[in-house]
Amino acid sequence: MTSLEFNPFLHYSKQLQVLLTKASKQKNPTLWLYNNDARTVLFMLEALTRLHNKAYNEKLFTKWNKRFKKLEDLFGEMDQFLTLETEFKSNRKITKEALKYFSVNASNVIEKCNQRLLEKDWLNGKLKSFDYKLSEFKVEYNDDYLGELKNTINKEIDAILNLCAKSNFKFTKIEEEVHELRRKFRWLSIYAQALRGLIQLKKSTKKPSRQLNYFTKDVLDSPYNKLPLRPKNTTTIEFDSDSFFALSWLIVELGELKDVGLKVQKLADAIFIVEDVSREQSLLKAINALGLDSDIQNIILKKASQLTEIFIVKDKMIENLVI
Repeated sequence: MTSLEFNPFLHYSKQLQVLLTKASKQKNPTLWLYNNDARTVLFMLEALTRLHNKAYNEKLFTKWNKRFKKLEDLFGEMDQFLTLETEFKSNRKITKEALKYFSVNASNVIEKCNQRLLEKDWLNGKLKSFDYKLSEFKVEYNDDYLGELKNTINKEIDAILNLCAKSNFKFTKIEEEVHELRRKFRWLSIYAQALRGLIQLKKSTKKPSRQLNYFTKDVLDSPYNKLPLRPKNTTTIEFDSDSFFALSWLIVELGELKDVGLKVQKLADAIFIVEDVSREQSLLKAINALGLDSDIQNIILKKASQLTEIFIVKDKMIENLVI
């Protein structure tokens, strides 16, 4: 990329390198990185390489997107097991054997991640190669460059609409539909942070009536919704601020529904492994232990379908996101 002072890739690459250097001196580098929020920085680098890979189809972005994703996925998997173990500890309906399933799996993922950090040279200056290769990708932060990124973002929105149209807003699978849809929504939000000011919010003059109250205090006060200032001497992509805040609200709502479904499924997996019961019995036992409605999975699917349909079809928030 150009030698301009502004460079989103190098901003986050530098942050990650600082964390990796400190982690290399720790007894358990993975756990140290996890506790110091390395996953957020990985998300930003994954978002940047993902967006640019779709826009430019360069080997550099293809290769490094896979590398950042593999590492971030391990931190995500570890976070799942650690978070659920902590939450389930106070639940007397969950046996010690089932609880051990989460601690054992968390330890296994930590070991796997530590092994990857060493084998792939993450702790020994691996990012220098990324920074060097990046210098070969020439960019001027102008209308042409932003136009490519904007076009790519619009294609991602089309993919979301196609996913919803395919099911006609009647989701039947939590992982393949609800969770996947939330991932696609979340990337749009992460791009706005990762691009370090190249996306700016603009207040729409339209005041259409909306069925849902997207503008809660939590959404408006969220640090993730306060975007970096516009860099000097660059053009920008504009997002409609109301649509952006509504997107944030939907990501949270779908996330809460997804988390309930995930808890049930992971606990059912644990019960199936440690107890002599069928898959169906383990699912029922998990639902009972968590004090949920026996039809919780259908409730999640129905609620996610309704919220998404209102957001997209009735309130038309996604189609107005990119100005």
